[in-house]
Amino acid sequence: MRLLPGVYAHPRAAEDLATRLGAVLARIPGAVIAGDAAARLTAWPKEQVGEIEVITPGRRVSRPGYRMVRRRLPPTQVLLRGAFSTLPPELVAADAAAHDSGERIDDLLRARYPLERIQAALSGCPGRPGNQVRRRVVRRSRSLPWSQAERRFHDMLDRHGVTGWVANATIRVGDASYAPDVGFGATPVACEVDGYEHHSSREAFTKDRQRQNALVLAGWTVLRFTWDMLADEPAVIDAVRAAVRARIRIRSPRAG
Repeated sequence: MRLLPGVYAHPRAAEDLATRLGAVLARIPGAVIAGDAAARLTAWPKEQVGEIEVITPGRRVSRPGYRMVRRRLPPTQVLLRGAFSTLPPELVAADAAAHDSGERIDDLLRARYPLERIQAALSGCPGRPGNQVRRRVVRRSRSLPWSQAERRFHDMLDRHGVTGWVANATIRVGDASYAPDVGFGATPVACEVDGYEHHSSREAFTKDRQRQNALVLAGWTVLRFTWDMLADEPAVIDAVRAAVRARIRIRSPRAG
């Protein structure tokens, strides 16, 4: 079966990703793997790959299963994975921000990946279609969201002028460390935001409850919001402000 001009594979191997990537290596010197295939080779090993995006130094015709993209890349934005040249995870995530609302960026931030590297990757590829959207998503990422639900919540807090909060900052409670989705440093109020994809496992569900119990026992007020609850923006903001005001009154009983 022909994969690329002059490159053939046995039909039983033609759907294998390594074989399909090997065809690129054999046919196109200087090619760099991008898109979902680059994600699979770097920070997203479970990524399902359909069409393989290939960055080429010259113009080439796309073929079934392969999308050829002519594009200039800074040498610092090419990563070697075995025999393959691929985009690094920060540029994979920055590229995807044009259409995924920052989901890949959230994945990297959740793994404590430095935001500065994502920002530098985007800055190193100016003039690309979709960069206006990418820049907006990366700017929102300065608050370090770890999920789409957290991004939505952060936008909401900013729109209503709610300040004094930090996302996913580490809090010491006894011998343990916790990182609530949003914490108010001046008052012991934490907000947990459960996205529609949340609690993919029993273990994650249990750990969330353990974390909440530990914070409550340490004197924190913990608010929980689901993805659906975020649709009622005034109610969410009212609850956050009420919790912060209540804690301020507890700490300063003479106030008001």
